[in-house]
Amino acid sequence: MKNTFKSKPTSNPPIPSLDFKKIQRQILQAAEDVNKLSNSSFMLKMRKTILSTDADNKGTHVDASIIGNQAANAEISALVSKIASDPVSTAPRVKLVRIVMHDKRDFPLSFYRNLLIQAALTIYLGNITPATLQIAGQTYRLYLENIITTHKKSLLVVHSKQLKNVNLDVISIKDLIKADDDDEEDIDENEAKVIQEIKITLKLLEYTDSLDEDTRGSITMSMHMDELDELTSKHRVKSLFGGADSTKNKHTLVVRKTLAALEVMKRIPILHPIGLKIVAKLQEIDSKLPLPYLMEARVHMQALRVLTLRVVMRDLTARPSMTPTFNKAIVAYHKALKRSSFTNPKRGDITVLSEFAQIAYYAYEQRKMLSLANHGVLKILEMGKKAVDVLAPSNRAYLNQQKQIQAALKSMRRYG
Repeated sequence: MKNTFKSKPTSNPPIPSLDFKKIQRQILQAAEDVNKLSNSSFMLKMRKTILSTDADNKGTHVDASIIGNQAANAEISALVSKIASDPVSTAPRVKLVRIVMHDKRDFPLSFYRNLLIQAALTIYLGNITPATLQIAGQTYRLYLENIITTHKKSLLVVHSKQLKNVNLDVISIKDLIKADDDDEEDIDENEAKVIQEIKITLKLLEYTDSLDEDTRGSITMSMHMDELDELTSKHRVKSLFGGADSTKNKHTLVVRKTLAALEVMKRIPILHPIGLKIVAKLQEIDSKLPLPYLMEARVHMQALRVLTLRVVMRDLTARPSMTPTFNKAIVAYHKALKRSSFTNPKRGDITVLSEFAQIAYYAYEQRKMLSLANHGVLKILEMGKKAVDVLAPSNRAYLNQQKQIQAALKSMRRYG
């Protein structure tokens, strides 16, 4: 196993089940297909609906038949028909996913990946509601759990000969991993990759422990991408004639519920592309405010967290993406900082200043793992010092952070 991890990174990730970029591409393609079909003529829609029943037994994501064909029953078939007649509609797709989630039949791992894509598809189509965010988080967790289940079965097959008189179901996955770690010299390359994927998945599951509860508590209102489009400058000029106060209140409400949704979306890796698209719209609407740029930075930092986890778990294929991801985050943080007040900071400004100070020290501590140039780290630390110097006089909680950044600056200037 040690030799496996010493090998050079390959272009193909050793953990295909956790290839979130591939899943993101599949969701984007499905969303594009749905939009194309929704905009096509009635006759073309009819032709595609008729052909889809015969063209592929596996089904498609457009009408959710990729799920319906495997988990077929009368209720599911009726929902697939509803989705086929109106692929953009949210309610039948959400209902389908919820029903299938409670199906206790034994499905392959690919089925749960497709279920996750179906759940996320509603959000990519612009329907960001308490229900769609909730099922996205639940199916993400369900998919991770089934990665563990699938790999546990494969490991138990390997160990079944040595454990003839033991009830294999009661053996925990952590015990299996520990047994293999203790015996790592006898492990082949494929088994090593399985164990590696299990360890990463277990940690990702820990990250989602409070996700469902947090989603229920923070998302109480629905929003649609069209609402953000209405707040762009072209639409806003028209709406100003309807009353400035009502327009301002609507603006505030839409932005507030969008930010709440983004806090949930950043924790689900497959939703990062649509999250960044939403952030870009917020930046177009409120280009002078720091918060949209802060949210962009948080999404990138969450992506970096997953990459770091993979590297710590010896998945070297994640390493090349770490530096570009951190660079995106620091650029977004810097834009947020430029839009914040250093002289009279309000609550939002204090949040930006505080997070930038944290990220500055993080850049210093992780400069080797992130392959950061010393002069770049020095610039980040100098900006971090300016930020924490604003915070420390009025809040003693920042004094220790101020000392850490000062020590880091001294070290970088002396040896950098």
